[in-house]
Amino acid sequence: MDNLDLTPRIRGKCMSSLYKMCARHSLLPRSLQIGLCYDPAGIPHCRGGFADVWKGEHRGLEVAVKVLRTYTNSDLEMVARVSRPQRSPF
Repeated sequence: MDNLDLTPRIRGKCMSSLYKMCARHSLLPRSLQIGLCYDPAGIPHCRGGFADVWKGEHRGLEVAVKVLRTYTNSDLEMVARVSRPQRSPF
């Protein structure tokens, strides 16, 4: 996409379509992935609901690496139920 001579409007539509296709098929484009070095056998620096944060290295610099957790379909259904906004009893 970067090498094509597209108008900003057409490029935006193409990118929007790409993101929708990736979301539908649970894919992450390689352009959004970065090669990092970290020790996944160790203990993460921080843990969150959907990801862990590790200390890593990229191009010789110390960086924070956020690694998303993957779930099975049954886990995703549970996460979807828990993530829905709760209705107020008032």
